[in-house]
Amino acid sequence: MREGRFLHSLFVRYTKETPAGERIPYLQDEALTPPVLLRLTGQIAAGQVTFIQMDNETREDSLVMDIRDGWGTVYLVKDVEQYYELINSQEPDSQEPLSITGNGPTPKRHATQDLDLLGEIAAEFWKTGKPWSGCQWEHTIH
Repeated sequence: MREGRFLHSLFVRYTKETPAGERIPYLQDEALTPPVLLRLTGQIAAGQVTFIQMDNETREDSLVMDIRDGWGTVYLVKDVEQYYELINSQEPDSQEPLSITGNGPTPKRHATQDLDLLGEIAAEFWKTGKPWSGCQWEHTIH
């Protein structure tokens, strides 16, 4: 881990309304600095981000986050085969489908409207590569 971070690369996609000068370009290794993390979490909270992918150097651990229409979903992959999906603490059993990812419906139980929470999750993964302990996760092995 370099400079208090687990990450090796970061890709972010933005809303059309986000000015080009505010967008974080694809970054890797030493370009991943604490100010970039602060900027990213602020952009998540402001609703400027639509997609994030973070990977470690081996690409065996990653975070994928999709945000659309005020809803966000996130999953983490650890050691290629362990998956962690966010559990919506307010609707942990809801199967109501949401269109967030573009890859088919996401059950509401795996989504949140709390963009600050998504920023916390991204920051924890950035620093440690682990699921943030401030929320519930569904853990599966693939």
